[in-house]
Amino acid sequence: MGWEIRAWRRADGPELLRMLREWAELEGGPRPSCEEALLAALHGAAPPPVLLVAERSGPPLGGFAVASWGFSTWRGRDLRVGELWVPPALRDQGLQELLLRGVAQVAVAAGCAQLRVEVGGEGAPLDPPSFGAVDLGSSEGWLGVSFQGAALQELAGAPPLPQKRSPSL
Repeated sequence: MGWEIRAWRRADGPELLRMLREWAELEGGPRPSCEEALLAALHGAAPPPVLLVAERSGPPLGGFAVASWGFSTWRGRDLRVGELWVPPALRDQGLQELLLRGVAQVAVAAGCAQLRVEVGGEGAPLDPPSFGAVDLGSSEGWLGVSFQGAALQELAGAPPLPQKRSPSL
């Protein structure tokens, strides 16, 4: 039986948390501290994030993708993939592509103007340009950055920069 991509269900909670912990352990990162926040967002945010899972015939699940809704003043409503993970033992089965295509289907059905993919690392070995995606860094000069921890606190607490004045004529 092949893999099916479907929307997350409440009963998937323990399996999703297991995959999040496995991912953190394999990637050598900190254990996710937002597990409960993710579950709360899935049940209370308006609109909730999109969470798709890969399933064959019940647990264990084969991976997941999380996307959030956004808006671009240039393009309109969009969907942004921020997490896409498949356990190492299943990465040769095309699940990353299936999950990405599933999120694309949600974006098209919702009338989104674009699907942004902001994933990388060992858990998401995708090459979005190979799917026809545009690399905004090279085509439009966009820079993707992340402010975290002390850098985020510093940015949030910093006084505004003084405005440069044009010389009077």
